[in-house]
Amino acid sequence: MQPMKTLFASVLLVASFPASILAQSPVDIGMYRNGDQLDVYLRPSADFDGIVSSLVFAVRWDGSGGASLGALAQEGAAAQYLPTMRSGAVREVGTQRYQVYAGFGMSPIASAGARWEAGKEYLVASIPVNGKADFEIANDAWTSEVKNNADYYLALGGADRSGNIYKSLASAEEDGGVLVQPNPNNGLFAFGFTTRTATDVTVEVVNSLGQSVFTETLKGFEGAYRKEMDLTTQSTGVYYLRLKRGESTSTHKIVYK
Repeated sequence: MQPMKTLFASVLLVASFPASILAQSPVDIGMYRNGDQLDVYLRPSADFDGIVSSLVFAVRWDGSGGASLGALAQEGAAAQYLPTMRSGAVREVGTQRYQVYAGFGMSPIASAGARWEAGKEYLVASIPVNGKADFEIANDAWTSEVKNNADYYLALGGADRSGNIYKSLASAEEDGGVLVQPNPNNGLFAFGFTTRTATDVTVEVVNSLGQSVFTETLKGFEGAYRKEMDLTTQSTGVYYLRLKRGESTSTHKIVYK
């Protein structure tokens, strides 16, 4: 096992998770463009509420245009069960730039009042973007070199459960013209978007624990969509609007103060 991953696994005593969970539970990773930030999600293949002991991933972009990344931020339960930060400085390889991130968890997901459900996406980090570029979670020749130790890696209870990078590229044009007003808000707001060609659309609003507070599925939808929301019966905090339009998915942050 590579050095960083060995360190993460060795400092943690493996918790007594059910064998059925540890036997088959790869966790996939994806990254979406959300306005002026990148949102990083984990998608488990099985229900889980134990310890996410380590996470490693690298973001790659073309630095010739001057684009850069700001300081990674975490909100909600993920900040408690999987604190994540930069691992070293930006690496320059020709015009390509790489930033490696690493997370290390010691508390079970359940201790943060959360639980992973199979097949759902869970936001674990947001990274501000400065300038315009396409950013990508990379597993390539550079990340796979032992000295760089930057391929995607995730461990549950000290055991390697790395899955796939199901969405690697977060394009500069990805946000898709989605409007949330006002944002921040007092729990009352509206959101809308336009779909130019008929496609199946799923609209969902989730809280910071990944729990759905609104969902709607539209078959063969085309045109302008608008929805007025009232979250005043819910707790204040950060919510996320998830839109799946055909094969494209985007996520948009909503702040309820």
